[in-house]
Amino acid sequence: MNINDIAAGSQIRIHASINNHNIVLMTEAIFGINAGLLCKPMEYFGKYMQFLEPSKVQIRNKRDGRIYKFMSTSITPVKTRYGNFHLIKCSSALEPENSRKSERFSLEKVGLFRISGNSATLHNCIVHDISMRGMSIIIDNNSKCKVGDRIDITFRYGELLHQYEVTAEVVRMFTVSGRPALGCSIANMNVDIIGLLNAKKNEKYGLSESSITATAPSTDTSTNLNPEISKEQQIVEVEEDLARQLIPEKDSPHRKISANPLDPANLEHISRKEPKTLRQQRKEARMAEQAKAIENLLDLRDV
Repeated sequence: MNINDIAAGSQIRIHASINNHNIVLMTEAIFGINAGLLCKPMEYFGKYMQFLEPSKVQIRNKRDGRIYKFMSTSITPVKTRYGNFHLIKCSSALEPENSRKSERFSLEKVGLFRISGNSATLHNCIVHDISMRGMSIIIDNNSKCKVGDRIDITFRYGELLHQYEVTAEVVRMFTVSGRPALGCSIANMNVDIIGLLNAKKNEKYGLSESSITATAPSTDTSTNLNPEISKEQQIVEVEEDLARQLIPEKDSPHRKISANPLDPANLEHISRKEPKTLRQQRKEARMAEQAKAIENLLDLRDV
């Protein structure tokens, strides 16, 4: 997974050191672009922060709920037409934390499972618990499974008895109250299962949709992206703004252009900061004579 694949709204924690003081900064992802991950701006005593050295970053991806820890190559402030933001860059791929740290939620629901998509191996089971990275099911003694088998699990849960379907891989075998059980790893978490986990978490900790909305931090309107423009168009425009900062346009007001096209100051291959060689001095002298001759011809034409 690349850093620009992080979902919008993901919580970001940055561990940094400023003047030998360790600080922790919290921000939120906006969206990923080709250069990295765009996030809400961070300030320190009224100034935008800039980390040109590797910093320790922790992100809880809102799409899959997993936590990613990595070292950023740089975190710099950027200015776009939508406001000021920070750009997080990382050259390596992101790996999630150990799946054993994921919180498990008890289900205890009757379901069905089959091995390797074979309907002839269809058996009853009990979905014991589930987490963001895996689940465990209780099976009967007649079910013949081994570590490494791919199984398809279906079960119903909720007031509307919504049917959930999960494809998992058996990673261990154990017992629950003397009955055989399978520990399974879920490689690709679908949207239904993520919604179920969020509902179980809200149920466990007594959270409701209204309380979540009420406690959510308000977004500064000065850094809000325009909601009338699609996300894809916003990404294109932000990338254009960042490119202009690196390569100023020819008609940019920050670029001074003389009326004389043969003026050495307008030639990009001539550097005014380094000492000029004798060859450059002679070339500039010839070009100055040509420019003077052109000016004289123009004066005669006007007469």
